[in-house]
Amino acid sequence: MVKKFDHVALAVRSSGETLAVLSRLFGFETVEIRSDPEAGFRSTLISKGDVRLELLEPDGVQGMVQRFLEKRGEGMHHISLQVTDLDEEMARLKAMGVQFLSEAPAIIDGAKVIFIHPRSAGGLLFELTQRQ
Repeated sequence: MVKKFDHVALAVRSSGETLAVLSRLFGFETVEIRSDPEAGFRSTLISKGDVRLELLEPDGVQGMVQRFLEKRGEGMHHISLQVTDLDEEMARLKAMGVQFLSEAPAIIDGAKVIFIHPRSAGGLLFELTQRQ
């Protein structure tokens, strides 16, 4: 069952510039910075109160974020929904014919996550997250 929004991820050319704007306008602060050199991007998690955004910035020329920016420009990359039981939610969605980008969830910073293929969600990319 979906509990709440976990975060909204934005593809940006410069997380530093975007953070400066969002900090000035709304008071967002950096919570965590992660780098994934294999995938070619850096993730900066920022928050203001209960609102969390993830800034995805290319860390090279060949990664998924760079391809996204070239095709679509800066903007929303995905929406992350927090669920109570990821395995149960996946089984429910699979029974409805929903496709995922991978066969099994990944563990990222202690959370189980999986992405729903955009073909199964009206062209939007959704991430399902189960936090411990």
